[in-house]
Amino acid sequence: MIRSLVLLVWSCWCAAALLRSDPVVAQAPNNCLECHSRQKDEPGAVIAIYKTSTHFRMELGCDDCHGGDRLQTEKSKAHAGRFIARPDTAATLEMCGRCHRQSLEFFKSSRHFADRPNVKRLDCVECHGVHAIGAASETFRWPQFCAGCHGLEYLPPLPKPFQEMLALSDDLREGLHRLELKGRTQPEFVARRKEIRHMISELAHKTDLGGDSITRILELGAALKQQISSKQNR
Repeated sequence: MIRSLVLLVWSCWCAAALLRSDPVVAQAPNNCLECHSRQKDEPGAVIAIYKTSTHFRMELGCDDCHGGDRLQTEKSKAHAGRFIARPDTAATLEMCGRCHRQSLEFFKSSRHFADRPNVKRLDCVECHGVHAIGAASETFRWPQFCAGCHGLEYLPPLPKPFQEMLALSDDLREGLHRLELKGRTQPEFVARRKEIRHMISELAHKTDLGGDSITRILELGAALKQQISSKQNR
């Protein structure tokens, strides 16, 4: 009885503490967006692109990547500290690696990561873009994108199973998007696609082109694709 009373009091105290939380912190202005949205040139266009991204949906602000202080209204103060407007390759890898540590470690061990003199080093934005992360256009396809390098003069085409895996990733994305438009989103489908994407991500960041992993991914993806299609046709 006493224990239950203690737990009740503790729960009420926690709820009251949440209600007392500082509204200034909870509703802190993002002056980066406010300022750049008013500009009619490239910075203004960047904000429109950024608002389509996964980073925006996750409430990651400009300062989470670029540094600076979003609470400031004066440019000199907002861009103070460790602010980086246009990061070079090393700074980009450091930025992305703050959150995507495992992917960065995989990438650093891959064939895409050239750590040799006079060899161009790729970074995250070469494949993922900059401000439109996770917001590919309707016409975007991974196999065609990768073929922009693989299959040209100096690089052989990607193995067919790897291309099929990339195409399957696109198919799953489009299938779930069509379900969403029909109001038939299935959380379990989303979760399974996330698992498959994680498996593909590991192979892509390692530039691992073969093995049983791709076979397993194709099997899992084909099963999910069939279930998505069945849900669409009901």
